[in-house]
Amino acid sequence: MSYLTRARTVPLSLLPDCPLQWPDKYQSDILDYALDPTLWLKDGGDTLTTMSVIIPPESGLVLLWWSLINGKAALALAGGNPGATLINVILTTNAGRRYVAVVTLTIQADTPLIPAPTPPLLPGGYCIPPTSLSDQSAILTLPNGAPLTM
Repeated sequence: MSYLTRARTVPLSLLPDCPLQWPDKYQSDILDYALDPTLWLKDGGDTLTTMSVIIPPESGLVLLWWSLINGKAALALAGGNPGATLINVILTTNAGRRYVAVVTLTIQADTPLIPAPTPPLLPGGYCIPPTSLSDQSAILTLPNGAPLTM
């Protein structure tokens, strides 16, 4: 099972003149977005090991979850104030590479506005990505309480 849609998955480019941009979302949308590092990592035989996300508070976006899924850096967003927002996705690899992908996301106003949900968190502040759910929708966790992702 993929969990991610190709329509909102952007190939990672390391060319400075190729800005990254995800398709627009409406304020009431709750959508997943992803970065695909396949081309970036292809020649080195490397893989992503961690990711983190920085979203400007003034954007009004709610980060529901973030996770590495099938080799891609994925996240889910809700809410947001109309306009363009720059989202920083920090990627690290098994070989110690680090790359900060700056992605533009434009939020469109919609009416009536449906408020963004509060993201569910596990104790310790861990998010719950879809790959942490069993077939029975139980949350799979490690002994330290962190979500187990597949």
